[in-house]
Amino acid sequence: MTTRPDHLGDLLQPENRAAPAYPIASVDNTLRILLLLRDRGTLTLADVATELGIVRSSAHRLMAMLTYYDFVRQSPVDRSFHMGPALIDVGLTAARTLDIRALARPILTTLAESTGMTAHLVLPRGREVLFADGVESRRTIRAALRTGTTLPAHVTGAGKALLATLTDDQLRRLYADTPPEALTDRSLSSLTALLREVTHIRRAGYAINDGESETGVLAMGIACVVPEADIRAGLGVSGPASTTDDSWEARIALALQDAAAELAKQVQTYHL
Repeated sequence: MTTRPDHLGDLLQPENRAAPAYPIASVDNTLRILLLLRDRGTLTLADVATELGIVRSSAHRLMAMLTYYDFVRQSPVDRSFHMGPALIDVGLTAARTLDIRALARPILTTLAESTGMTAHLVLPRGREVLFADGVESRRTIRAALRTGTTLPAHVTGAGKALLATLTDDQLRRLYADTPPEALTDRSLSSLTALLREVTHIRRAGYAINDGESETGVLAMGIACVVPEADIRAGLGVSGPASTTDDSWEARIALALQDAAAELAKQVQTYHL
């Protein structure tokens, strides 16, 4: 095959690529805003003006146009901007064509069947993760599919496992401006707590989300890293905490380890 699986690492920074011969400032600024949203999740007008080196009125015009086309939405509470439906739709359209999804789908099916939990393929997107694909558990009481949605990486099992593949210095830079935000009373809410958590994850080889993204939901995730193919992805399973037993952690960890090994094998075969 001539194509490769999704490049799941960070995009090259602009300074590491050849500049276009005829740059257009407004296009450049617009695309830089979208990349900032990818990395930060939310932006203020002051953020846009500072990062782009433009006056506030110019920043306002750019954000107004992005809002008009629904690429961003503005919070009525604090007036900050976040990703809009149009931008998410673009991402989902791309996600539907990723080769990594085709490779992972049978593995997700096996995971869901063997664990009795809902299984997801998760892709890193800065401080967030994209639930790129999933297979729902057949149990009557089950966790719902999140396919197509994004969540902060630090509140999901697979997201935390992916964060643990970064160095502590990389994590400090990633959360330099804003600390992790709690979604529930169990969520990590400081960089110190996150660094402590990833140390444990690196030792265990997997991460647990115990009600950190949603009360009553128990999840586990593992990272799948294939350096030669430049691949970073996560596999996770989730279900109601009330349906688990004392053997849950060891049993699910083994299933995820087998799944990650199989996905890595498939990616390596495809890459060759």
